[in-house]
Amino acid sequence: MHQPVALLWAAQRATKGEPRVAPWHDARGHLAEIIAAVGDRADDETVAARVLGLRGSPLLDFHFRTSSPLERGVRADQWLDERNPLLGLSDGAYRTLAGEGALERFAEIAVDGLPKSQGRLIREYFGIFAGFGEVPGVPEGTMFENRAALVERRVHINRQWGIVGNRERGAESVVVSGGYEDDEDYGDVIIYTGHGGRDSSTGKQIADQSIDDTGNAALVTSHVNQVPVRVIRGPRKNDKHAPSSGYRYDGLFQVEKFWQRRGLSKFQVCLYRLVKVAGRSVEAQRRDNVLLLPAGNEQPGRKTSTVDRVTRIRALSQAVKDLHNHVCQTCGIRLAVAGRGYAEGAHIKPVGQPHNGNDTADNLLCLCPNCHVLFDNGEIVIEEDFSIVSDYPNSGFLRRVNGHEVGVENLAYHRNLFPKA
Repeated sequence: MHQPVALLWAAQRATKGEPRVAPWHDARGHLAEIIAAVGDRADDETVAARVLGLRGSPLLDFHFRTSSPLERGVRADQWLDERNPLLGLSDGAYRTLAGEGALERFAEIAVDGLPKSQGRLIREYFGIFAGFGEVPGVPEGTMFENRAALVERRVHINRQWGIVGNRERGAESVVVSGGYEDDEDYGDVIIYTGHGGRDSSTGKQIADQSIDDTGNAALVTSHVNQVPVRVIRGPRKNDKHAPSSGYRYDGLFQVEKFWQRRGLSKFQVCLYRLVKVAGRSVEAQRRDNVLLLPAGNEQPGRKTSTVDRVTRIRALSQAVKDLHNHVCQTCGIRLAVAGRGYAEGAHIKPVGQPHNGNDTADNLLCLCPNCHVLFDNGEIVIEEDFSIVSDYPNSGFLRRVNGHEVGVENLAYHRNLFPKA
């Protein structure tokens, strides 16, 4: 993870028009904070050693005043600190990355080989579009001539299917265009029919739908993870909410609930209640819980960019939950909804005034909803040795996994909020 982060940090400098190289003394703090924010080890030695592994890469330049090699037994961070080289993209890569859209293409290459959840987290941290939420440069109300134009702008990346997504990630977008007879459109609320069971020539429902079909399962995942989907409306007769021709991007909608029933043609259909996300940008709603940028900002709420902040928190929270396989760290229970794990990301030291806790992995716990409420209200506290103090059933000690270091200083702050009588 460290090397992709270093490459994207350098690449983002090009897209922002910042100088191509920066001193190691400046770069190291930024890199460490980004790496910590996305939930990996960020101690000085680890960061320095892995970034130094990029020395000789055609993409990254190190400019040293001296050329003495790193001797065996010498810590990489100490060696770099003494020499303070200039670090940044190679000249050719810098000029290439300054082009429009180049950062997104570069990011795909940089995170290739990482676990998908890690790659998404890194992309979202840098504000790089990863398929979900608003598409950069496409405001609500944008019109498109046809499905090919939707694909070209990445608003809906399939020319035929009405749902883009899968069970693992959730749904990115849906098209509402009257393809299914059980659809109901009320403007800010849509009863959306899932995929499958329709005769392609007549449009009539001729078979049952399955909740396990790819698109249908994707919308269930979006409901469980509370991630909004893009809604695109196409032409539909006698529908005042639909465009008369072409396709229109109509914003983000939350998948509020889902169910199955016999449809108008007496076959089983999957139905989803989609509710318009109001009053907030798409990106902001989706990342309800993630982390503030630029690197080095450990005071959530201080930034004006709600979009960036939400991106990170949601992604970071999801990464922590994935790492624990959605098992509660205090009671050991794993809840499942429609076969998908369900847990909540809980801040240990509260964010915002007056506590100003960080949106970083060491300030997050993976908890079930009950334990989340109990923890937030002091009915569960964690001692320095990670033992659990609570009158409610618990596992005795905080469940921990490799890769998720819980900040003992955050646990101490939480204990002090709820002193024992």
